Amino acid sequence: MSLSLPALDALYEDYAARVHSPGLAAGVVVGGELAWCKSLGVADLAGGRPVRPDTRFRIASMSKNVCGLAILMLRDGGDLSLEAPVGEYVPELARLPLPTADSRPITVRDLLTHTAGLVTDDPWADRQLGMAPADFTRLLQAGRIFAQAPGVAFEYSNLGYAILGRVITNVSGQPYQRFVTEALLKPLGMAATTYDAFAALKDLRAAGYRWALDRWTLEPDEPDGEFGIMGGLVTTAEDYARFVAFLLDAWPARDDPDEGPVRRASVRELGLVHAPPARGLVRDGDAGEVVASGYGYGLVNSVHPELGRYLHHLGGLPGYGSHVLIGPETGVGIFCFANRTYAAPDGVNVAAAKALREAGLWKPREKPVSPALRAAAEAVVQAYNAGRIETIGAELAVNLLPDEPAAERDAVLEALKASFGRARLEAFEPRHDLAGRFVLRCEAGAVRGEVVLTPGPEPKIQKLVFDEPA
Repeated sequence: MSLSLPALDALYEDYAARVHSPGLAAGVVVGGELAWCKSLGVADLAGGRPVRPDTRFRIASMSKNVCGLAILMLRDGGDLSLEAPVGEYVPELARLPLPTADSRPITVRDLLTHTAGLVTDDPWADRQLGMAPADFTRLLQAGRIFAQAPGVAFEYSNLGYAILGRVITNVSGQPYQRFVTEALLKPLGMAATTYDAFAALKDLRAAGYRWALDRWTLEPDEPDGEFGIMGGLVTTAEDYARFVAFLLDAWPARDDPDEGPVRRASVRELGLVHAPPARGLVRDGDAGEVVASGYGYGLVNSVHPELGRYLHHLGGLPGYGSHVLIGPETGVGIFCFANRTYAAPDGVNVAAAKALREAGLWKPREKPVSPALRAAAEAVVQAYNAGRIETIGAELAVNLLPDEPAAERDAVLEALKASFGRARLEAFEPRHDLAGRFVLRCEAGAVRGEVVLTPGPEPKIQKLVFDEPA
C-alpha cells in the first residue's frame, strides 16, 4: 500500500520549520506496511546529506518499550518474575538499604512502571548512555538511589530502565544489547537497528543538533553503554516501520498462530495501564488537550476525545527528538524522528492522526458479530415491531423485567414505532462478543440503542436501551 497524503506532508513540513529541526523522518504504518514516508531536510549540516528512509536516527526513550518486550520475553520463558525483588537478579540492589523502615523491596514491575521510588532524571541520564558496566556497578553499590518509598507514586526514571538492562544481562547471560538484537530485532528483520550509534557508517547517520541563539550547535554522540537500554536505540524509518507493524499485529486478540518473536498477549500487556493514572497535556500543534493517561511497560495509554485510545511514547536526547503513536483498534501507527535536541514531535503526530481520521483511515477495525449478539439483535427487532418486550421470551435475562417492568418497556417500544414505523436491523457495532450498539432502519428514520448480554453458555439480554430520539 502506498498513500498520497498532502495534508500530512504539510503538517510535517510546518513542524520541522517551527522547531528548527535540520532533518526529519516520519512514517505511517497501515495494514502492516510503511504506507507513507516523509523525509525532510538534511542529516548533517556540514555535508548537506539529505535525510532518506534509511537514515539512522537515535530514538531515545522510544527504546523503553523494546526493553519492556525483552523483559516480558524472559518472563514468558520462565526466567524471571515481574513480582520478584530486583535484588534477586541484580545482587548489588539486594544489599541496598531501603528508603524507609516500612518500604518493601523494589520489584521488576516497579521498574517497568516507574513506581520504584527513583527520581526523575532526564537531564542527567541523557548524558549517561555510554556508562561502562563497572561504573554502573559502582553506582548501584554506592546506594542512595531512592527518592521515596517504592510503590507509592509514578515518577519517570531512566535509571530504573538502566537497571532493567542489567536484569536482562544477568538473567540472559549475555549483554542486553546482544540479547535484544538476537531475540527481537533480527527476527523482525531490523538489520539497521542497533544500540551502537558508531556501528552505522557516518554517511548513514543523522547528526544531532541543538538550536539556540538562532543557530545550530552540533551535539556530541553518546557511545553505547549501560544506559543505552533506556534510550540508545538507533534505527531507520524503514526498520522502525517493521517494529510498529509488529506491535499493531497483536490486536485484535484472535486464534491465529502466534508466531512471535513475542507472544501477542505480551505485546498487548505493554499498553495496559500498570501505573497510577495521570492527567497529561497532549499537544496538537501549538494547542493542547488534557487527556487521561497511564503508563504501561514502556508505552503510555491515553484516551483522546476524537481519536479514542492510543498508545504512545516520546523520546528526547541531546540532538534528537522522536515520538510514536499507535491505534490498537485502528491498526494504524505513526512515528517521527528529528535531529534536534528534545524536538518533541508528539503534537504533530496527534495532528497527523486527526488528519488520517478525516481521510477515513483512522477508524476502528470492523469486529465480527457473534452468533449470540446477532440472535439478540434479531429478537430486539421482533420486539420493536410487535411493540411488546415479552416477544423476546427466553432471550431475556432474569433481571431485565424486574429492572424495568414490561409495561414501561412496552410503552417505549410503542412510542418509537409510532414515531418511526416498522424496522429492520441495519447495522450492529459490537464492542466484543457480548455487547454492542445497533441501528434499526425504520420507515421514518433510524433508531439506535445498545444491548448487553449475560456471561455463561447461553447468553441472555441483561440490558436493552434505546437512545433518545434525535
